[in-house]
Amino acid sequence: MRIGITGSIACGKSTVSSYLRSLGYAVVDADAISREMTADGGLAIPALKEAFPDCFTESGSLDRQKLGALVFSDSDARNRLNSILHPMILSGVMAEIEAYESMGGVVFADIPLLFECGMEHFFDKVWTVYLDEEQQIERLCARDNITREAALARIASQMSQREKRERADACINTSGTIEETRHAVDLLLAPYAVEIPYPRHRRTRQQSESTKASGTADASSSPERQSPAGSSGSPEDRSSDDRSEPAGNADPKPRQSLFKKASKPLNFVLLAIILIALLLSTVFGIRRFLAYEAEQKRLAAIEQEKAQHPLYYGDLILGYSARQHLNPALVSAVILCESSFDPKATSRVGARGLMQLMEDTAGWIAHKLGEDTADYSFDLMYEPEANIRFGTWYLGYLARRYNGDATKTICAYHAGQGNVDAWLRNPLYSQDGVTLIRIPTEDTARYANRVLSAMAVYEKYYFPLTTPTPELPDSAAATPIPELSKHTTEI
Repeated sequence: MRIGITGSIACGKSTVSSYLRSLGYAVVDADAISREMTADGGLAIPALKEAFPDCFTESGSLDRQKLGALVFSDSDARNRLNSILHPMILSGVMAEIEAYESMGGVVFADIPLLFECGMEHFFDKVWTVYLDEEQQIERLCARDNITREAALARIASQMSQREKRERADACINTSGTIEETRHAVDLLLAPYAVEIPYPRHRRTRQQSESTKASGTADASSSPERQSPAGSSGSPEDRSSDDRSEPAGNADPKPRQSLFKKASKPLNFVLLAIILIALLLSTVFGIRRFLAYEAEQKRLAAIEQEKAQHPLYYGDLILGYSARQHLNPALVSAVILCESSFDPKATSRVGARGLMQLMEDTAGWIAHKLGEDTADYSFDLMYEPEANIRFGTWYLGYLARRYNGDATKTICAYHAGQGNVDAWLRNPLYSQDGVTLIRIPTEDTARYANRVLSAMAVYEKYYFPLTTPTPELPDSAAATPIPELSKHTTEI
């Protein structure tokens, strides 16, 4: 079993981890792995020197204080740092977890940015520590000897405590004493059926053995287990008396037990057949019941999966996907993840409509489609037909650009072509400049996983390979569609 421990800065993760180690549990420390990779000669040093040359001393060592001040004040620098360190730290953490798992038992992992890195799916449970924000600020200022403003900047650079608590399986309030925190950890261990190390159970087992021995002695000396003085004999003797022949001319009534009746060969066979029939009937009944229950669960799961993946505007999606040589399941998945099929959806950065197109992107597409006339307006993106037409054209363009690679196409739709091209040039994310082996940004990685997962569901339930292509509406026929390249994408 794997349990991840996370929480905001200066909230008490180390206290919880130290207590778990004292109990004998294996605890993987992501911060320790990070320090090892950024030490002199560490695995991350070459990439950090290239990205942050001003954060190294004359002797070639990493100036951690200078780098920390930079990344906590500059989000772009923080993203560059994360794109370098996070894949390496993840690899190191998973290697240590697997090494501990090979020895058996529960493994804990102390990872400050667990949610930010999208690592929660690697763990069976996630615990988060938290405390009052003012206490957090006071502890951080005292621990790192920094000003309140600097502490606030560091806190603001991470996911809020509230969001971490909402996403965690269990929460530990560390605002009290250390003993109170340890007690909270003890309470969490039991419900998860986590085995506490041997020393914590030694006294209980000794008491149980003592009680068992005492109970055995009491039972052996119990008067109920001793034959009372002057008894008429053992049960066997009494049974023998009962079976003796009656005296005189009395007409005895034979008393034969069921066992005696069954002991006759024929009756024994009949009884065996009856018992076997009852057993088989019970087994088949249980199997039918279990099969029925399994089928009901399967149908319920299908209904739930379909409810979570609805389909609207299916004819438009099919028609325009066919024009762009796209899998309609991909288009449906993008719409679900972008707008949940709300044609009036507007994001906080201004993207509009079903496929959440930005104004500059929509204008560029309109130009490519020859529709950048006086009648064109960005408000057109609130119309489902126009939005799907523009969005599928853009997806088709990206698919052709990336040779039908679904992952790169989805990443480019979310993060932009420039970022995907930069990732392909980086040996940390692509070894051959073609295959994207790792998505460095957590939000894009999460988006790509959601789209690919939803795409599989839409293929399963809505878009089999034999799905016919419907006729598009008259308004679509009046819109010129540019000639496509001969290349057909695979998505």
